[in-house]
Amino acid sequence: MSRRSGRGFINTQEVLEKLCVGRAGAVQVMRSAKIGSPIYRTAMHLSEAIDDMAEKLTGDRTHFHDKPATTAPREDPVK
Repeated sequence: MSRRSGRGFINTQEVLEKLCVGRAGAVQVMRSAKIGSPIYRTAMHLSEAIDDMAEKLTGDRTHFHDKPATTAPREDPVK
């Protein structure tokens, strides 16, 4: 009797959690390294590859990007 492989199933949530940590590390390197240096470029390529993977898993390339800050809607005073 042949045994089925576990391949083909991807635990998307678990993978996204691990990619989040890796992307945060790449962003930290980009913040510290000299712009244009080899380590900066490598970290940039890594974060782009992680964004590519996030797009494949979620359909959203910006899944890990910071969301813009929002303010509460203005309430008009009662007259």
